[in-house]
Amino acid sequence: MSVAFQTPAQALAALLLLGASPALANAPAAQAGAQPAALVEDVSDGVAGVQPMDYLSAGQTVTLAAGQTLTLSYLDSCVNETITGGGVTVGARESTVSGGKIDRHTLPCDGGKLLLSANEAGKAGVTVFRSAPINLPGAAPPKPKPDLTLYKTRPVLLLAAPGPVTFERLDQTGSTPVTVDVPGTTLDTAKSDTALVPGGLYKVAAGSKSYVVKIDPQAKDEAGPALGRLIRF
Repeated sequence: MSVAFQTPAQALAALLLLGASPALANAPAAQAGAQPAALVEDVSDGVAGVQPMDYLSAGQTVTLAAGQTLTLSYLDSCVNETITGGGVTVGARESTVSGGKIDRHTLPCDGGKLLLSANEAGKAGVTVFRSAPINLPGAAPPKPKPDLTLYKTRPVLLLAAPGPVTFERLDQTGSTPVTVDVPGTTLDTAKSDTALVPGGLYKVAAGSKSYVVKIDPQAKDEAGPALGRLIRF
């Protein structure tokens, strides 16, 4: 049974820590100095040079043998592709495939903001949390603008290094931050029995970085591709 919690304490105290996966030694990610274009959602075993949750940049190529598959999500266009066999060339908004098959559709995602997040991921000393607007005397405290909008209630968190992740509900007064210790680098709430609240506004912090995250009011309570529910530090 899926439960939507109304406070950060209820929502996050129940989060199950899900199999932390250490960084893979041969993960190439985006080429040095190049802007990430696509996220690797999934890839068949034995495909050289790519691992799930890698970033790839435009111009990178991947070779798939017959029957091997590669699933990519594009950060700017929100295009999701599942490619079977052939040669794959990563583009800025979609792939070019030679000698293979491709199934392509568009997902709800935050487009350009995902590009910003990808470019800032892993940079030491970067704080993405925006400064709060000036509050006029007697006025209700203003809500900060979100850095990202998630379109599923079950986010995927990717950390640059193991450590604590702090969640704070920003759209409810008196909320107490809750910290979850992550011994690895991955926390996927889709495998737990918990969900964040559609329409909720959260500050999610890890190390020196934090994001203001809005959960879309129509967010679905499901898993699926990481695009649209990804927060990468």
